[in-house]
Amino acid sequence: MLDSSNKMWEVQQPGTLLRGRSSHQYGKLALVLEEAYAGPTPSNGYPPRQYVKMQWVATGERFEEMLTNAHNCFDIVSSCDTLGPEEN
Repeated sequence: MLDSSNKMWEVQQPGTLLRGRSSHQYGKLALVLEEAYAGPTPSNGYPPRQYVKMQWVATGERFEEMLTNAHNCFDIVSSCDTLGPEEN
């Protein structure tokens, strides 16, 4: 079983396939397109939120999800590490 820090790293790796587990996204597959990036800096002094660019597999629609939501609302179906070696 992955611990929380490993899953937080894995859900932002390009090529990782995720399955939604919240009610409105339940069972939908999403592909991570890019690593997390920092959003705009808030005026309250807190660090910026991290966002992950993703794409729904069924429709091809691209969207951005907060890294925390990606961690909490999606299960990892296939990690980018398990997709096989890169071809040269």
